[in-house]
Amino acid sequence: MAEAGHRGERGAAAVEFGLVLLPLLFLVLGIIQYGVYFWSMNSGSNAVGDQVRRMAVGDCQTDAERKHFLSERLGSATTSSESAISTTVVYLNPDGTPATEAVVGGTVRLKATYDAPDFHFPLIPVPSSGRISRTFDARIEDLDPVTGGCS
Repeated sequence: MAEAGHRGERGAAAVEFGLVLLPLLFLVLGIIQYGVYFWSMNSGSNAVGDQVRRMAVGDCQTDAERKHFLSERLGSATTSSESAISTTVVYLNPDGTPATEAVVGGTVRLKATYDAPDFHFPLIPVPSSGRISRTFDARIEDLDPVTGGCS
Protein backbone atom coordinates (compact mmCIF):
# COMPACT_ATOMS: atom_id res chain seq x y z
CA MET A 1 0.00 0.00 0.00
CA ALA A 2 1.29 3.45 -0.93
CA GLU A 3 2.26 5.84 1.80
CA ALA A 4 -0.08 8.77 2.39
CA GLY A 5 2.53 11.37 1.39
CA HIS A 6 3.15 9.87 -2.07
CA ARG A 7 -0.45 9.16 -3.09
CA GLY A 8 -0.95 12.49 -4.98
CA GLU A 9 2.31 12.19 -6.92
CA ARG A 10 1.44 9.11 -8.95
CA GLY A 11 1.43 10.01 -12.65
CA ALA A 12 2.68 13.55 -12.03
CA ALA A 13 5.80 12.96 -14.15
CA ALA A 14 3.67 11.82 -17.10
CA VAL A 15 1.44 14.90 -16.82
CA GLU A 16 4.44 17.23 -16.57
CA PHE A 17 6.06 15.52 -19.56
CA GLY A 18 2.85 15.99 -21.55
CA LEU A 19 2.75 19.69 -20.68
CA VAL A 20 6.38 20.24 -21.67
CA LEU A 21 6.36 18.05 -24.79
CA LEU A 22 4.20 20.26 -27.01
CA PRO A 23 6.18 23.51 -26.60
CA LEU A 24 9.42 21.56 -26.90
CA LEU A 25 8.17 19.91 -30.09
CA PHE A 26 7.22 23.28 -31.62
CA LEU A 27 10.64 24.66 -30.68
CA VAL A 28 12.45 21.79 -32.39
CA LEU A 29 10.26 21.93 -35.52
CA GLY A 30 10.72 25.72 -35.68
CA ILE A 31 14.49 25.33 -35.48
CA ILE A 32 14.37 22.81 -38.33
CA GLN A 33 12.13 24.99 -40.54
CA TYR A 34 14.11 28.18 -39.97
CA GLY A 35 17.41 26.34 -40.37
CA VAL A 36 16.33 25.10 -43.79
CA TYR A 37 15.05 28.60 -44.70
CA PHE A 38 18.38 30.25 -43.80
CA TRP A 39 20.32 27.49 -45.60
CA SER A 40 18.22 28.21 -48.69
CA MET A 41 18.98 31.94 -48.37
CA ASN A 42 22.71 31.24 -48.10
CA SER A 43 22.62 28.87 -51.08
CA GLY A 44 20.79 31.54 -53.06
CA SER A 45 23.38 34.16 -52.14
CA ASN A 46 26.15 31.91 -53.42
CA ALA A 47 24.26 31.00 -56.61
CA VAL A 48 23.26 34.57 -57.51
CA GLY A 49 26.77 35.82 -56.73
CA ASP A 50 28.29 33.20 -59.04
CA GLN A 51 25.70 34.01 -61.72
CA VAL A 52 26.28 37.77 -61.71
CA ARG A 53 30.07 37.30 -61.85
CA ARG A 54 29.61 35.14 -64.95
CA MET A 55 27.37 37.79 -66.48
CA ALA A 56 30.03 40.42 -65.81
CA VAL A 57 32.45 38.59 -68.12
CA GLY A 58 29.94 37.98 -70.90
CA ASP A 59 28.51 34.55 -69.95
CA CYS A 60 24.91 33.54 -69.21
CA GLN A 61 23.24 36.50 -70.86
CA THR A 62 19.85 34.97 -71.72
CA ASP A 63 17.02 34.46 -69.26
CA ALA A 64 16.90 30.72 -70.01
CA GLU A 65 20.64 30.34 -69.30
CA ARG A 66 20.31 32.28 -66.04
CA LYS A 67 17.37 30.20 -64.82
CA HIS A 68 19.08 26.94 -65.72
CA PHE A 69 22.32 27.99 -63.99
CA LEU A 70 20.48 29.09 -60.83
CA SER A 71 18.32 25.96 -60.77
CA GLU A 72 21.43 23.77 -60.99
CA ARG A 73 23.27 25.74 -58.29
CA LEU A 74 20.32 25.89 -55.89
CA GLY A 75 19.50 22.20 -56.17
CA SER A 76 17.47 21.07 -53.16
CA ALA A 77 17.68 24.55 -51.58
CA THR A 78 14.59 25.50 -53.59
CA THR A 79 11.24 23.96 -54.38
CA SER A 80 10.88 26.21 -57.45
CA SER A 81 11.05 24.61 -60.86
CA GLU A 82 13.48 26.15 -63.33
CA SER A 83 10.65 28.09 -64.96
CA ALA A 84 9.40 29.39 -61.57
CA ILE A 85 12.71 31.07 -60.68
CA SER A 86 12.41 34.72 -61.65
CA THR A 87 15.38 36.88 -62.58
CA THR A 88 15.61 40.62 -63.13
CA VAL A 89 18.66 42.22 -64.72
CA VAL A 90 19.47 45.93 -64.50
CA TYR A 91 22.44 47.55 -66.24
CA LEU A 92 24.06 50.72 -64.94
CA ASN A 93 26.52 53.06 -66.67
CA PRO A 94 29.92 53.68 -65.03
CA ASP A 95 28.47 56.86 -63.47
CA GLY A 96 25.61 54.86 -61.88
CA THR A 97 22.81 56.01 -64.18
CA PRO A 98 20.51 53.36 -65.68
CA ALA A 99 21.64 51.88 -69.01
CA THR A 100 19.63 50.08 -71.68
CA GLU A 101 22.40 47.54 -72.32
CA ALA A 102 25.65 46.29 -70.83
CA VAL A 103 28.60 48.71 -70.93
CA VAL A 104 32.18 47.71 -70.08
CA GLY A 105 33.05 49.45 -66.82
CA GLY A 106 29.38 49.66 -65.85
CA THR A 107 27.49 47.46 -63.44
CA VAL A 108 25.15 44.52 -63.88
CA ARG A 109 22.64 43.93 -61.09
CA LEU A 110 20.88 40.58 -60.86
CA LYS A 111 17.89 39.88 -58.64
CA ALA A 112 16.68 36.29 -58.38
CA THR A 113 13.54 35.16 -56.58
CA TYR A 114 12.70 31.56 -55.69
CA ASP A 115 10.84 29.47 -53.11
CA ALA A 116 12.50 27.93 -50.06
CA PRO A 117 11.50 24.46 -48.89
CA ASP A 118 8.50 24.63 -46.54
CA PHE A 119 7.60 21.68 -44.34
CA HIS A 120 4.16 23.18 -43.54
CA PHE A 121 4.50 22.55 -39.82
CA PRO A 122 1.35 23.79 -38.08
CA LEU A 123 1.64 27.14 -36.28
CA ILE A 124 5.21 27.69 -37.54
CA PRO A 125 5.24 30.48 -40.13
CA VAL A 126 7.95 30.76 -42.76
CA PRO A 127 9.28 34.31 -43.33
CA SER A 128 7.93 35.97 -46.49
CA SER A 129 5.80 32.87 -47.13
CA GLY A 130 8.99 31.05 -48.11
CA ARG A 131 9.77 33.40 -51.04
CA ILE A 132 13.45 34.44 -51.11
CA SER A 133 15.00 37.26 -53.16
CA ARG A 134 18.75 37.73 -53.49
CA THR A 135 20.39 40.67 -55.32
CA PHE A 136 24.03 41.10 -56.35
CA ASP A 137 26.00 43.63 -58.39
CA ALA A 138 29.17 43.13 -60.41
CA ARG A 139 31.34 45.42 -62.53
CA ILE A 140 31.15 44.49 -66.21
CA GLU A 141 34.56 43.42 -67.46
CA ASP A 142 33.86 41.92 -70.88
CA LEU A 143 30.99 41.62 -73.34
CA ASP A 144 32.36 38.75 -75.43
CA PRO A 145 30.75 35.51 -74.24
CA VAL A 146 32.88 32.49 -73.54
CA THR A 147 31.56 29.42 -75.33
CA GLY A 148 30.19 26.86 -72.91
CA GLY A 149 31.06 28.93 -69.85
CA CYS A 150 27.56 29.12 -68.35
CA SER A 151 27.10 25.66 -66.89
